[in-house]
Amino acid sequence: MSLAAIAVVSRRSGKPLYMRSFVESSDLLFGQYGQNETVGADFFGDILVEESLAQKSSEWSCEEKYEFMLHAASDRLDEMKWKKPGAVGADACWVGLLCSMDSFNAYGYVTTNANYVVIVEDGIAPDNVQLQKSRDVELKTLISYIHRAYTESLLNPFSDINAKITSERFTTSVKSLVAGFNQI
Repeated sequence: MSLAAIAVVSRRSGKPLYMRSFVESSDLLFGQYGQNETVGADFFGDILVEESLAQKSSEWSCEEKYEFMLHAASDRLDEMKWKKPGAVGADACWVGLLCSMDSFNAYGYVTTNANYVVIVEDGIAPDNVQLQKSRDVELKTLISYIHRAYTESLLNPFSDINAKITSERFTTSVKSLVAGFNQI
């Protein structure tokens, strides 16, 4: 099991504030397969792939495959009822499994100011309930630490709550938390 991507989405505007993928992969569907390399156009020849990829990569450090999954899981999270009656602390915020896509599972965590969606490459069999529960606890802890880092970044008086997260401290914290999680 490894964390593949994460998104922080504003609850007020619904716009992504932070998206990053943590694994390198190439996929025929989402890669550049089939494009005409001499012309630089996509398979159908209607847009320049290099320009499109340069624009996308300057906006987010997230592969298109994971960006698509994060948006789909975020939409699913918006549709769900997430409040658990009687739950307190991190348990009250934990939504859990949102959806599955291929060998990936998307999990959600909701707070008053942001939604958190993580994509995890899953190698655990669905019938292994004990291992599923321990993974949920690990993910819940990880996302609560990421939420703490996000809250600390908002304490900067010059940060805008609805703007893209550009804090280098936040990015460093997320990278180290995910690296630690993927080592487990």
